[in-house]
Amino acid sequence: MEIDKPVIFDIGAHRGETMNEYRSRFPDAMIYCFEPFPESREFLKKKVGTDSSTKIIPFAIADKPGQRSFYVNAIEVTNSLLRMSGEGIRYLPKGKENRSTIQVKVTSIDEFVRDNNLEKIDILKMDIQGGELMALNGASKTLKEHPPSVIYTEVSYMHRYESQPLFHDLWTFLNQFGYSLFDVYHIAKATDGQILFGDALFISTDVRKNVINNWGA
Repeated sequence: MEIDKPVIFDIGAHRGETMNEYRSRFPDAMIYCFEPFPESREFLKKKVGTDSSTKIIPFAIADKPGQRSFYVNAIEVTNSLLRMSGEGIRYLPKGKENRSTIQVKVTSIDEFVRDNNLEKIDILKMDIQGGELMALNGASKTLKEHPPSVIYTEVSYMHRYESQPLFHDLWTFLNQFGYSLFDVYHIAKATDGQILFGDALFISTDVRKNVINNWGA
C-alpha cells in the first residue's frame, strides 16, 4: 500500500523532533505541524525555514474552535490545555509543575480539514499531554468519512492532568471507528516500576485488511 504524497498531521509538534522523522521517511509528504506555544513554534519556524511542504499552524487542537487557557509548565514538553493534577505528578521533579497560563487559539481536526479543503489525512500523530480524547472528539466526521490510515499517539497509564483520558479510553473511542491496536512503544516507567506513559499505534480497518493481513502472504 503505497501512498503518493502523504498528508501528515503532527499535532503537538514541539520543536520538530517527530517532524524530522516523518520528513526523512516521507520526503514528498505535506506535513502540518500544530504548535500553540510561541517559544516552541519560533524554534520550529527556524528549523523548517523555507520548506513549503511543511506548514506551521499556531493552533492547539481540541474538540471545537475558539480560545482556551494553555498551561505552561517548567518542563516545556509537559505544556497542555489541561492543568496538571493527579497521581502522576508525584513522579515529576519537585517544582516542575505549572509556571504560567497563556491564551491560545484552538481549532478542531474536522474544522481544519473543512477550512483547508483537505481530502485525507494519512498519518495522524498526537503528543498533546492529555488532550488526545478532546482532539479525537473534534475529529468524528473525519474519522467516519475519511479515516486516517494510522493514528500514532501518546498514551497515559496514570492521570497526570485533570480529566485526562487513559490508554483504555482512547482505545475504546477509536474502536467504534474501526481502529485496532497494532503496537505500543517507548514505555516509560518510574524507578518504583510504575508504568507511566508511552506511545501507541492504531491502524484503520483498511490498513488492517489490505496491508497487515497481506504481510507474508
